[in-house]
Amino acid sequence: MSKIRTLLLSGANNHDWRRSTPFFAELLGQSGRFEVTVTEAPSTILSEAAELEQYQLLFSDYNGPEWSDAAKANFEASVSGGTGLVIVHAADNAFEGWVEYEKMVGLLWRAGTGHGQFHEFPVTVTDRTHPLTRDLGDFRVWDELYHRLLHMHEVPCHVLATAYSDAATGGTGQNEPVMVTTQYGAGRVYHHVLGHIWEGDPETNKGCSFIALENETAKRALLRGSEWAATGDVTLP
Repeated sequence: MSKIRTLLLSGANNHDWRRSTPFFAELLGQSGRFEVTVTEAPSTILSEAAELEQYQLLFSDYNGPEWSDAAKANFEASVSGGTGLVIVHAADNAFEGWVEYEKMVGLLWRAGTGHGQFHEFPVTVTDRTHPLTRDLGDFRVWDELYHRLLHMHEVPCHVLATAYSDAATGGTGQNEPVMVTTQYGAGRVYHHVLGHIWEGDPETNKGCSFIALENETAKRALLRGSEWAATGDVTLP
């Protein structure tokens, strides 16, 4: 089975991309299923349409300055043409006003969105029939739980897992989505809402540690979601 050629988009984020991006690249690579290229200048590489033709998966750990018009147009064409897309955590904060990107993601951090305390909470798989979540059990994770993600442009969103946003920790008292799929043209999109890591000292702030990223079931979900976005099926355990 050939490896899935993956372009990992990074270089700016309000979270600690300098630690999360190498973590994701290693996780994907060590699974044996992905061949990963990392770019810290996505606007530059995406501006070359021919460069994108080699990739089956775009993986975004990016939340930063706008890309060039050419980069955005090529990104749209690549995903709508069938290239898979993975959106991780704060990548759903990105590109306010870029309608096509918002259509890809479906549920986004926009005005009114927030999160409570960084804490441990249970994640419940709500659809066990999807290739991504079959054989994936419920789990507990330390993370930052986004709440009130804005559903934009009436995009059909398939929620695969939720977590209860406890009012006692600053949440909404509602179940919030943490694993979501959408479709953009022929492109499958997996939105992994989990995956927080701040810059700072993990000895004084647990949210600066790798604890959210290192959760074993969350890692499985991210890998499986990446494979599904690229191929439409899941062979990973």
